[in-house]
Amino acid sequence: MKLSLFLFLLIIPFLSHAQLVNDFIKENYPTRFYFESQRMLMFRSLSPNEDFLNVPLQERANEQALGLWSQQLGICMGLGKHLYLDGGVAWMQNGEAYEFKDLLSDSTYNYQTRYRYLSMPLQLKLTFGNQIKLYGGIGLIPSLYQNYRQDIQWTNALGAQYDDQININNAMNGFILSYMTSGGLDIQLDNFYNLRLGMIYRAQFTNSFGLYEDYIHKSKGWGFQFGFSKKL
Repeated sequence: MKLSLFLFLLIIPFLSHAQLVNDFIKENYPTRFYFESQRMLMFRSLSPNEDFLNVPLQERANEQALGLWSQQLGICMGLGKHLYLDGGVAWMQNGEAYEFKDLLSDSTYNYQTRYRYLSMPLQLKLTFGNQIKLYGGIGLIPSLYQNYRQDIQWTNALGAQYDDQININNAMNGFILSYMTSGGLDIQLDNFYNLRLGMIYRAQFTNSFGLYEDYIHKSKGWGFQFGFSKKL
């Protein structure tokens, strides 16, 4: 009984100190809820799968970058004077495009491919400043594959226009892992709301396609992000 009382009295100062630290962090580095949009110029690295059939890239070697939107909801938690943990849930898009025109017949063939994911970005951010904060971050993005969309447009030699859409691709990997870096400004608008403006780069570690598919595909891209946050 005496030992229990002694331990209880010994722990009280540590608990009080921990509570003071927690209150200080909440007051000076509050948790913020945010919504953010990203406009990304996405492309990919693409190579034959040498461990399978080693199929040449052919016309896929001429694919181009594609502009895409992604959105994110998240929470940014203060861990100290300059350190924040930023995490959330995102609707993320990767993709590429292709354009072909036959100079002899004026026929064309174009497509835009989108790979869509439910993602869980997690970043550590360093911030400097008061009402206008400069930040930089690095983190990981685990993502679950959701759906595929390829919009196709073509014209024949007579100028007739056609279009189609493909929504099934059984070659996709169900999970991918990417990394990201970001930097920008966090601008205080009033006592509750902030404006977030920045740049972001992200790239895949893992293959978009399955192990026994023709190609090794890894999306990458950069762009700008903007959004608003609210103090909780």
